[in-house]
Amino acid sequence: MAAAKLVRVSALAVAVVLVALPTVAAATHEAKRFKVGGADGWRVPPPEVKEMYYANWASRITFYVGDFLEFVFKNDSVIQVDKAGYYHCNFATAALRDGHKTFRLTAPGNAYFTSADVDRCKMGERLMIDVLAADHPAAPGPWMPAPGPSSSAAAVAYSVHTAAVALVTVAAGLL
Repeated sequence: MAAAKLVRVSALAVAVVLVALPTVAAATHEAKRFKVGGADGWRVPPPEVKEMYYANWASRITFYVGDFLEFVFKNDSVIQVDKAGYYHCNFATAALRDGHKTFRLTAPGNAYFTSADVDRCKMGERLMIDVLAADHPAAPGPWMPAPGPSSSAAAVAYSVHTAAVALVTVAAGLL
């Protein structure tokens, strides 16, 4: 009888761990590298899509602090600018013209990039992205409960651990 009770408690503990692991894993992020513009790289977009070209590319990606943006180009440049520099193509920064530049995303919020050539910027060669905190939980899948009010990995891990201990304790008392 005691052995059967132990088996049931052990099975419940394993089930709790299997349910909790994806939640804890979702609270962390491994840095990724993205080639801006995909296979086309960094260039002046076609005139008919100039305002939406890089916005469409970025809309398919979720960017996190720690990720890298890789700009690959020929006879061009790229600089990181502020919001005004992005919207008005108004900046005074030295251009990086070596054909390849990688930026690490270091803070949550909007990040702005443009060609250092004002004319190219006005032709749509500019990118604005939203960067999420690295510990921002992933969107819940059909098997994952919605995230709680805290987005820190430590809080999620503590909550999962506390819930698992409570479930095992209750289950042990019921058996």
